[in-house]
Amino acid sequence: HNPRHPRFFVEMTTSKNTSNGGKLKKTYKFMDEEVEECEEFELIGEDPVVLQNANEAENDKDTLPCRTLEDFIIFDANKKNQVVSLDEIDVEGRELHAAGIVKPMFLTDKDIINNHEYIVDEIETWIDEQEAFGVVGCPLIAHLSKFKRKKGDKSKKPKLAHSGDTSTIKTKRNINPSLAVRNPTCVTPFIHDLTKGLFVRRLVTVKHTNDEETQTENLQKENSLVNEIVVKPVTHCVEWHGKMVEHDNNISYYRSARVDDDIINIGDVVYVRNDESDKPWFAKVMYMYDDPKEGKMFHSRFFSHGKDTVLDELAGERELFLLDNCADNNLDTIVGKVNVKRLEREERENFSSDDTSFYFYRFWYDETYASFEDVYSHEDPTKEFLYCADNELCYSCENKFAAKEKEKGPKWNSQDENRQECFEYKGVEYHINDFVYIIPDNKDDPYTIGQIIEILVKGESFSLASVGGKMGLKSIGGTKIIVVLRLLGRYDDLTTEKITTNPSASHRDVITISKTIKDSRRLFFTRETIKECADRLEGVCWVDHKNNISDLDAYKDEKDTYYVDLIAPKRSSKLEDMCLFDANSISKCSICEEKRRKHQNLSIEFYDYIKTNNQKLRAMDIFSGCGGITVGMDQTGVIDTKWAIEFDSSAAMTFEKNNPNSIVYNQCANLLLERAIAEHGRQEELNDLKDFLGRKVPSMPAPGDVDFIYCGPPCQGFSGVNRYQKADDIKNSLVATSLSYVDFYKPQYFLLENVRGMLCFRLGGEQDGIKIKGGIKMGVIKFILRSLTAMGYQTRFGVQQAGHHGVPQSRRRLFIWGAKQGLYLPGFPQPSTCFCKQGSISILLPNGTSFSYNKRTNGHAPLPAISVCDAINDLPEFEFINPHLTYPATEEDKNEKRPFKQIIVPERGWVGDMVTKYDSGPLSEYQRQCRKDSESLHNHVTRAFNQLTVERIVRIPMFPGADHSNLPEKLKPWCLSDPNSAASRHNGWKGLFGRLDFNGHFLTALTDINPMGKTGTVIHPNQRRIVTVRECARAQGFPDKFVFLSDKDDVKDMHRQIGNAVPPPLAFSLGQELVKSLLKKFEDDKGKKGKEKSDRIMYEVWVDLSSFQDL
Repeated sequence: HNPRHPRFFVEMTTSKNTSNGGKLKKTYKFMDEEVEECEEFELIGEDPVVLQNANEAENDKDTLPCRTLEDFIIFDANKKNQVVSLDEIDVEGRELHAAGIVKPMFLTDKDIINNHEYIVDEIETWIDEQEAFGVVGCPLIAHLSKFKRKKGDKSKKPKLAHSGDTSTIKTKRNINPSLAVRNPTCVTPFIHDLTKGLFVRRLVTVKHTNDEETQTENLQKENSLVNEIVVKPVTHCVEWHGKMVEHDNNISYYRSARVDDDIINIGDVVYVRNDESDKPWFAKVMYMYDDPKEGKMFHSRFFSHGKDTVLDELAGERELFLLDNCADNNLDTIVGKVNVKRLEREERENFSSDDTSFYFYRFWYDETYASFEDVYSHEDPTKEFLYCADNELCYSCENKFAAKEKEKGPKWNSQDENRQECFEYKGVEYHINDFVYIIPDNKDDPYTIGQIIEILVKGESFSLASVGGKMGLKSIGGTKIIVVLRLLGRYDDLTTEKITTNPSASHRDVITISKTIKDSRRLFFTRETIKECADRLEGVCWVDHKNNISDLDAYKDEKDTYYVDLIAPKRSSKLEDMCLFDANSISKCSICEEKRRKHQNLSIEFYDYIKTNNQKLRAMDIFSGCGGITVGMDQTGVIDTKWAIEFDSSAAMTFEKNNPNSIVYNQCANLLLERAIAEHGRQEELNDLKDFLGRKVPSMPAPGDVDFIYCGPPCQGFSGVNRYQKADDIKNSLVATSLSYVDFYKPQYFLLENVRGMLCFRLGGEQDGIKIKGGIKMGVIKFILRSLTAMGYQTRFGVQQAGHHGVPQSRRRLFIWGAKQGLYLPGFPQPSTCFCKQGSISILLPNGTSFSYNKRTNGHAPLPAISVCDAINDLPEFEFINPHLTYPATEEDKNEKRPFKQIIVPERGWVGDMVTKYDSGPLSEYQRQCRKDSESLHNHVTRAFNQLTVERIVRIPMFPGADHSNLPEKLKPWCLSDPNSAASRHNGWKGLFGRLDFNGHFLTALTDINPMGKTGTVIHPNQRRIVTVRECARAQGFPDKFVFLSDKDDVKDMHRQIGNAVPPPLAFSLGQELVKSLLKKFEDDKGKKGKEKSDRIMYEVWVDLSSFQDL
């Protein structure tokens, strides 16, 4: 603090102020006893600041003490010490200082012990948000984490034993009005009862049928049934019941046994004594046998009670989940039989029995991925067993054997003579002439691509007949199979020129970039061959000659497709050395060619069926925003988004503009759900309702009209970016609204999107300052999964990184799939593009295990990462004109000739062109995708700034990573650079007013593109301006034909829409997983129809033959 600065202030008036309304301006009076808080200042009770060496900065963030400031006041030295409120501190041009009573903060061993859980949680959150994963292994973190595990996971309120209490004052903050005036959270009775009062905010229940009361009464009754299982300490009598059914290898098999007073049959569910707990296991008897050594035995497949799954505290008391977990046990470990029912697929939880030993099941539970699948597909009576003996059939064993075989290593395939040069590894078949992905040596590089030209064992040619065998597949170990590969190069590696930058460049320098067209799908043949172990292969791709492809763009739109037309004449060649080669000279695997042809034909038939029979999934997008998910989903060709619900008028206008065939409800989702239930559930006539644009709200669709619901409930309450989490934030309870839509409409599929922070949100907690204490760990996720399974939906959840799916930015999002029983539950896509700073996409479960759906090795992927240059270097170039407010224009400034269009920046409105033409064709594959069906370029505008901000933006030097710290002294914002400001505790706010790197990626798109914002690296890589709306849209993967609107013609509105959206390429990748599920179902149904037709023909032939014989 400045030594002249006061701790108290007086009110002073000026004639100008009093004449214009009589408002008093508060200013500061200097106090003689004030002390400057500098490096020499010593505070009683605090360790002195000791610099480790002479070169260490005196304001280094690691050496500065942490203190409390009470009775403080903030003022602006540039405005004659005028008092500034907290909501005014971000105004440009201020020089802010503070004065108050400073006190030391003590930290003792006891503080660490009392708060270790909280400290570790905070550190883990910081590591995750900052992606500072390098500190995870440091001794302190490891010790604290170990200590936390020993103590358990119950979090405590942080409490510093020796710090004084500080009073806090609530201050007015800027809030988004559209998020502040929502109606109360509206839910159906079924969802309301599942919440168990865990949402702090009151939920309004809306009944839609009379039987709702019965349904909820039964659910409450189910929750009130407390099972008290009496475990018998000893089993007195075990004997076989009935005749032996089979004898094999000295083992006798039986169908029934008597255990004390119970007759146990194959297929019964029993209690099995648990030596580690007084709670027995639930197990299904698969087969029984008498072993001369072991005695009377049975093999059982276990169930898990819901409380032992991820559902934990929110599980139903009566529900069990089938596992792939089985074991052999003595029959005398059976405690008794259990009354267990497998629910029918359309059967809801409904309990009329007071039998406390009654249980039910309907789902199989994956203990690794915490997912729930239709149990019918895991107890399929028509299943063909490949590994289990006829007398020892067990679905769990079969799956275990299959998984082990898959992981054993490559297996030779000799099932038919046409596959004599083929092996299988990790579920993928490899043949001679296959094009394959090879794991490269450098982390985060795209796969190397090669063609198999020979298969060897220990360096010798392999003849299948020499291994032979009737088993068809013979495992010979992962490192024994060697493949000889001819390498292909990536065309872009020949043409791409590295963008050179000079870290000492000034703002006057120009960064030039090549306008060479890049194509990540174009390869060339090299003359290089290598030998690799089979375990270095990670999948196959399809490569064809350019002349063999009729529609190159459509071909490149497929996954894992590449084209070639060039060959290197020698081992190492430049682009000018490349030669064209004949299309017929490329060798292909005939087996894979036939497989590809069949898949293409099936896909054509599938899409023809969808189109001819009008079978697209009719979708509803709730909390749609501007429609990021809708863009990606509609691109799949199987989804038609007919309805969208969005509270914000600007976002609703944008959605409507880009989806003219959709009905957009610019109203509150809670109110619309209530009206839908009233109209279609209770058959009431509704009064007219206006939306926020003054238009009449159309009728909501009826149950049965909606096949697919996807939604992204507002995420601010869960986001790690939002420091001020509130337990009663209405946005947190909108998850219950989303699930109530599912309960009412009962769609076939459901997808929920949210920030990764939802995984950590504690449901049912209490507000404690800016944090939430207590509550159920991972509670929101548990509630969603419990609600979906209770409604009969299969479900799985995972975290996806947008950068892995062709988006040039880091953006991790949580997704939760739901699918009705009887359908295939969609999975999660594998990365298609590399991304160096992916962050953690693993999910830590309450039991301490973690999982991720990413199966690729070390960040590798088929395609290279999308860079900032790949995304935006084709867009028209322009720059801000320097207003020279602080530094007058020099002769050099006046004579400067820039290669880009120069625009004067107004203080309001926007800068650039709302509609313009492209200056060039697409220069990358990413740009080709973005520019599909777009003739004009929309929204290539930036927001306007005041002259001081413009001058700062223009003066940022021309090299990647340059920021406010590189500005001339007079232009450096005090609050970002002064040692006495908060900047010293935040690494100097590095990155604010930051210049992007053409070779790098965008930071996570936030809702406010501001160089002084939370992610202030928003200045164009080689132009003197911030990025435009269109460039931000490119960063998210929006197509150029997508137009952004605002009801206030506000560019910030458009940025907010983009920042809140799900990147369309990520949504498309998820949609492709849904397509796989639908295609598989289509193929199953087609097979069933074919079998029925075949059976009918055989029956008709039999009838004809019978008639002929009668003659």
